Formats: sequence, structure tokens, C-alpha cells
Amino acid sequence: MSTVTVRRGETTRFDMSGWRRRLREYWLTLRLLMKSPPAAAGLIIVLGYLGIVIYDQFFVSHNDIMVPNFSDPFPKAPFWWPGGTAAGGWMGTTYPGIDLGDAVLKAIRIDLIYSTFVVLSGAAVGSLIGVFAGYRGGFFDEALMRVTDVTYSIPFLVFAIAVAFALDRRDFFTINLILLILWWPPYARLVRAQSLSVKELKFVEAARAAGASDAGIMVRHVLPNTLAPVFVQISLDLGVVTQIFAALEFIGFNAGNLFLPELGNLINIGWTSGFRSYPWTILVPGIALLIFTVAVNLLGDGLRDVLDPRARR
Repeated sequence: MSTVTVRRGETTRFDMSGWRRRLREYWLTLRLLMKSPPAAAGLIIVLGYLGIVIYDQFFVSHNDIMVPNFSDPFPKAPFWWPGGTAAGGWMGTTYPGIDLGDAVLKAIRIDLIYSTFVVLSGAAVGSLIGVFAGYRGGFFDEALMRVTDVTYSIPFLVFAIAVAFALDRRDFFTINLILLILWWPPYARLVRAQSLSVKELKFVEAARAAGASDAGIMVRHVLPNTLAPVFVQISLDLGVVTQIFAALEFIGFNAGNLFLPELGNLINIGWTSGFRSYPWTILVPGIALLIFTVAVNLLGDGLRDVLDPRARR
């Protein structure tokens, strides 16, 4: 009994020390990230956008439809705009009488939630395929990588439009489903390349000699050591997917739902209203999209530098 107790105590101490080690690594990553002004600015802006998502999701009574005001449909300039009045509010209104500030907050929430879902799902599927292909090698590696190459070669914008018209479904759900189908190949190739080198390291050989199963080695030893570049790719892809949503909405992909709060849809409404007459209807959602895209790219570049082992010496 005493022997079992000692072993349990030793295991507990080992687990606690492992968690402390991980927390120190995360803290070191954050410190190195904050030393770079562009990366720190990107992190702060992204956190600000996440704060908007949380606030609008849990603390604001809302739905996913912009409320029109047909009794006063013409756009009004915000109070800080030349010639604007208090009637326009803090971001003005767009056609038909939609409060632009409220619409942009809802659009940020929708765009970030769906973009995060697409990117994380694609990263999860691609990482599992990549680690399996890289670790097993041989026929499995060759077959999975050929499927990955074929899927990766499909232009997603053209594929999205073609599938939507073939299914006669041009809605936001279809956009997400199509992007989810096509977004895993980059992660599969990235993780597969990392797995080829990680599986040859000494600790993997030790785990194999100790009798660990292939599945256990892949999940517990190989996969965690391939995720650093995956995190960088995720941060960069968030901005790309948000831009894709906006581009498809701008060209009228979701024309059946004019009142969907989405940044591309808001830009499209403003463009239809007339940029020269009501420029704020395009500038406000456009700047919100631009700031987020630049911020996640700055954060991704910072993570790429921070996760470089040479920067942690």
C-alpha cells in the first residue's frame, strides 16, 4: 500500500510540474509577443474584437437580423461627420434606416464566430490527417497527400459559387459548409511535414520502446510537437476567411437576405446607396474589416517570430 501511495504522489508531483512548465512556456510566449510593438498591437486589437463578440453575444438583446426603418430609410451621417447631427448616432445609419453602429457590432460577432468555426474545424481535420500520414508513411502517406493536393488545388471562391448555384442555395450556411470542406489541406500538409521529423526524435523512440500504441504516440507525442506553426496559420487564416465572407456577400452571394448583419453585406448596401452621397456607409464597415485583417496578420507574424526556438534562448 505504501508503495502505491508513493507512486501516486510521484505521479501527482510530475503532473503538477508538467502543468507549471506549460504555464511558464505560455507566459514566456506572451512576454516575447508583447516585446514586439506590431505583434502587441495586433494582439490587443484582436482581443478588443473578441470583447465585442462576447459583449454582443451575452450582454445585448439582439437577433441576427438588422432592423430597418422604412419611415426614414435614407442614410444619416454620424454626429462627428461634417454636416452630421445627433440623429445619425455615433456611426450614422445606412439604407433603409439601419443603425450602422449596431449593425457593425452584430457583423463583427457573426463574422468572427463563423470564421473561427471554419478555421478551427479545418485545422483540427487537417492536423489529424497530417499527423497520421506523416507518422505512418508509405501507402497511407501517399494516398492522403494526393487527396490533399487535389483538394488544395480547387479555387475556393469559384468552387463556392459553383456549388451554391448547383444546389440553388446561396446563403451564409452554404458559404460556411463549402469553406469547411476546402480549408483543411494546408494544415494537413503543414502537420505532415512536421511529423516526418518529429517521429524520428528520441522521445518518440522511447515511447515506442515502452510499448505505447501508434495512436497514443501520434496523439500524445507527435501531434503536440507539430502545433506551433499551426497556431501561426490559424491566426493568419482568420483574416482570410473573414475577407472571403465579405467578398462573397459583397458580390450578392446572399442576395436573398438583405438584412443579414455581415461586413461585406453592409459594404454592398452602402455601395448600392451611393458612395459619393453616403461615404460613411462603406467606410465604417470597411475600416472595421481592414483593422481586423491587419491585426490578425500582425499577430500571426509576431507568433511566427516568437515560436521560433532561437527567440526563446
